[in-house]
This record gives sequence, C-alpha cells and structure tokens, in this order.
Amino acid sequence: MSIGSDLTAARERADMTIEQLSAATRIRTGLLIAMEADDFSRCGGNFYARGHIRSIARVVKADPAPLIAAFDAEHAVEDEKARREERAAAKGPTLRPARPRWAIVVGAILVILMGWGMVRLFTLPSDIEANASKTAVTTATVTTPTPKAPVTPTVRPTQKPTTAKPPVLMTALTLTAKNDGTYLTVRDKKNRRLFQGRLSPGIAQSVTSSGDIRVTVGNPGNLIVTLNGKRVPTKLYKFTAHPNGTLSKTAGSS
Repeated sequence: MSIGSDLTAARERADMTIEQLSAATRIRTGLLIAMEADDFSRCGGNFYARGHIRSIARVVKADPAPLIAAFDAEHAVEDEKARREERAAAKGPTLRPARPRWAIVVGAILVILMGWGMVRLFTLPSDIEANASKTAVTTATVTTPTPKAPVTPTVRPTQKPTTAKPPVLMTALTLTAKNDGTYLTVRDKKNRRLFQGRLSPGIAQSVTSSGDIRVTVGNPGNLIVTLNGKRVPTKLYKFTAHPNGTLSKTAGSS
C-alpha cells in the first residue's frame, strides 16, 4: 500500500471524514485529499509534508514513524538527484587540448599531388606537340551500330497485407457536483493527472481517456457520475471507471 492509502485507512479507522480531520489538524480539505491520493507536491516541500503527516497521525491515533520512514524512502532518490545536479552545476567545463586531425592533413597532401600532376600533363613543350603532329597517320574511322539492349519488363513489388490494429477502448467520464460540491482528483491508466480541484454545485467536469480512469472523491454523496453516457451511482471515495461502462473500487484503497 502507498502512504496515501495508509493515511486514508487510518482516518477511516478513526471514523472521521475529511472535513472533521481538516478541522482537527487545521490542514485544508483539498490538501488532505491530495495527500491521500499520494500527491505531496502541494505541501510546499518535504519538510512541511513530514509535519502534516505527523499532525494527521496524532489526530487519528496512528504511529507516525512508519509513515515518515516510507515518505523518506520514496523521496530520498529525488533529494539525492537534486544534490547531484547542484554539484554538477558547480563544476566548470573541462577543456581538453585539441588533437590534430590526421585524415584532413593526408587529404590535403593528396590534393596537392594530384594538382601538380594535372599541371604537368597540360603543360607539355611545344616542340613535342609539333613532332607528334608531323608523324600523325590518318586513319579511317569505322562506326559500328550499337546494339539495343532488350527491354526488361518492370516487376512491381508485391505489397504485403497490412495487419489491422485492434481498436482502442475509450472511457468517457462526466463528474457533476451537487449539494455543497466536492474535491476531485482524476488520473488516467498511466497515473497522469487529468483534473484536480474542487467542483462547485452544478459544475460538471468531463474527461475522456483510453483505458481506465481513476477518481478520488472528497465527498461521494455530493457527486453524480456519468460513464459512457449512462449514470452510475457510487458511494466509493476511490473508484476506477472502465471502458465497458462499469465502476470498481480502486485496488489498494481501504
């Protein structure tokens, strides 16, 4: 299970709603929902995230040590990567001595030698040309017809049959707030965030994605779910919408 799932399970064991936990810890409702969805980017840094985790654990009578240890284990890689980037930025560029390009040098020498040979070829002495003209023998030129090459028929390559790709299954989800509204976090099958925020009463948010869509709701009683054009009732705080028009409880949630 993730840290967000552990926080959700501890709150539900304490029989507290998001609003009751917010009043006891003085942490905003939207931030609590984001933390239960494993989104700690809104905490303002790892230091403040640890403080919020301790406050929540104290109110719901849970041991904060395993939660803090799990959070440090997940974010230690990010902290180490940031330190490596800072050390790399502090180092100056390394200058290496230029090495001669022997291929260019050898090519230049060959070009010079070929040029000298062409000069010698076209600058023969005039007396040699005169003697050659005196001893020239006139010969008759016989022209023989060139046989025509046989015409070869053009063979067109055979096109390989294309394999049809299976159709992509899409999920169309519309979430409409009622009563006092509610806070939502919507992610696709690759855990990319499609929407996050609070829906006011009467406001609808529509998303379309290939495959499953995961939703985290602050108050499911204030939400109307329409999946692939059909209204689907649910009381789940965390659920997954499937392309076949059904809802299921998100794996790993309590």
